Parts: sequence; structure tokens; C-alpha cells
Amino acid sequence: MYILDTDHLSLIQRNGEEGKRVLTRLATVEKTEVAVTVITYEEQVRGRLSVLSRAKTLDEQVLAYQWLQQLVKDYRSIVTVAFSHASANEYQRLRKVYPRIGKMDLKIAAISLTNNAILLTRNSSDFKQIVELQTSDWSGT
Repeated sequence: MYILDTDHLSLIQRNGEEGKRVLTRLATVEKTEVAVTVITYEEQVRGRLSVLSRAKTLDEQVLAYQWLQQLVKDYRSIVTVAFSHASANEYQRLRKVYPRIGKMDLKIAAISLTNNAILLTRNSSDFKQIVELQTSDWSGT
């Protein structure tokens, strides 16, 4: 299983060159599930709601709601992996071992580890610290 970190999913959603590279690589993967975590969903929903709360004009509100609606559509088409009890236990372990890594990143790492998944991310500075976590960055050339 491959799990898209929030950064890789965002690249795909923006439809730029880096996102297209990720999609091209994903197209070559046979019979392997590609998913995101519920943590990525949380991060993206919070981001969209933050933009919506700051929208001052009607046009800004309409645009913010369009982005929120697009997020709903995006998540209908991809598997979302849960933060299970096993993931929660792994998260607690990771917090003790890696106290300087952010909580959301540790939750994504915990889900990846408990699902024996490879995490696709550009955030090597944090995730590479977690020795047992398999990561790869597919956004580059």
C-alpha cells in the first residue's frame, strides 16, 4: 500500500507539474492500493474551513465553498485509512521516541506503519527520522 501524505495529495489536487509526476508514477504501480489517511482529510478540511472563515466578500465565500465542495468530491474517489486503535498505540509510542516531530505527522506515520505502507511525501526532514518508516518522494524528476 502507498499512502499519500498531505503534501503529495495537495500537489495532485493543484494539477501542477509535480502533481502530474506523482500521478504518472502511480499509474505504473500495479495491484497496489493507494490511499490517504483520515489525518490528511482533517488537515485539508481545517485548511478549507480556515479560508472560509477569513472570506470577507461574497466572491471570496463562493470560491471558498467551491474549494470545500471540490474536497468532498476528491475524497469520494480515494481510499481513506482510519486512525485505528493500533494506529493510536503506535502514535503514543512514536510521540515518546520522536517528541520533536509534529503530532499530525506522527499520526500519519503511525497509520502508515500499522498498515505496512510506504508513505509518499516531500517532508523528508521529519519522516526520515522515523527509522522504521518507509518513505519516498515522487514529486521530483
